Amino acid sequence: MIDCRHALFKHPATATVTPAEGLQILAWIARFVGAWYLFNGAVALNVWRRTMVNRRPETGVEHVRAWTVLAVANLTLLGGLLLLFLSPMAPHVFLASCAFQGAYFAWARKALPARDEAGRRARRVSFTGFMVYVAVTLFVLGCSEAGLLG
Repeated sequence: MIDCRHALFKHPATATVTPAEGLQILAWIARFVGAWYLFNGAVALNVWRRTMVNRRPETGVEHVRAWTVLAVANLTLLGGLLLLFLSPMAPHVFLASCAFQGAYFAWARKALPARDEAGRRARRVSFTGFMVYVAVTLFVLGCSEAGLLG
């Protein structure tokens, strides 16, 4: 049975959310974000596995790329899992993943220049995804500061 006296069901002009209710809403949002990144990490690992089965890296640049993708995929999956369970380790893993991704983008800009318009578009999409991940990392850090994790 839904309690219609809850602040979420009141008219917006008269709704008040207690700090405890706000933290509970934030916890559910954090869990949803954690589940999302758990799923994305699993997908990235599957893509990495399929890529490695079909085509082994031959040059040093390809090896760096492959191992970086593996590291970021694992950190994304682990960060999502830790956030899903509201672990105090989640901010550390999200920050590590941001550092890996940022370092990769800085390195790839020189080592793997885009050769055509499709490559440039893929690089922009990837960088936009990285910026979203940075924003989510800030959200995770905010959740930690609010006392939600731990």
